[in-house]
Amino acid sequence: MRNERLKDYQVDGKINMDQIIDDFYGYVSILVKNSVTTNLTDEDLEEIISDVFVAIWRNQEQLSETTLLKPYLAGIAKNKIKNKYRKSELSFSLSDYEEKLSDPASLEREVQENEQNSIIQKGLEALKTEEYTIFILFYYEAKKIKEIAETLHLSEGKVKVILHRVRKSLKRNLEDGGYGYGK
Repeated sequence: MRNERLKDYQVDGKINMDQIIDDFYGYVSILVKNSVTTNLTDEDLEEIISDVFVAIWRNQEQLSETTLLKPYLAGIAKNKIKNKYRKSELSFSLSDYEEKLSDPASLEREVQENEQNSIIQKGLEALKTEEYTIFILFYYEAKKIKEIAETLHLSEGKVKVILHRVRKSLKRNLEDGGYGYGK
């Protein structure tokens, strides 16, 4: 993959969407699939992924040449997922859960996991853009602290402090939601 700045994807003042899609489709796809908290159809996921690339194409005139594409695409994906949840009215049949209903422990576990995921998701949505980007790069893309610092032009110490603060905040949110992990 080439450099991640928008200027590296410009030809005659226009962005080369084919190259951006080739280089970032896998990244956006994994990001979207890892970010959804309920079952969306494959068509819904594809629609979200396509909408991410349409958004960059539509906004190309407003973007700076120095825009880092991965964090920008991650932000668009996050917003597209939120919009999809707002627009969709997911309905489930009781028969979808018959097996789980027969096992109370399984149902309780799933409810707890969904509640924890919801708390974490709300905590991530409340983060500043820089905090969110660092969190995603570290936990979803498995980037090393040094790589993140270089990409975002920050010191390694600042990246470590931000990660510590975000983890502490998410832990506090979970504890406030009744999911204590001890002191």
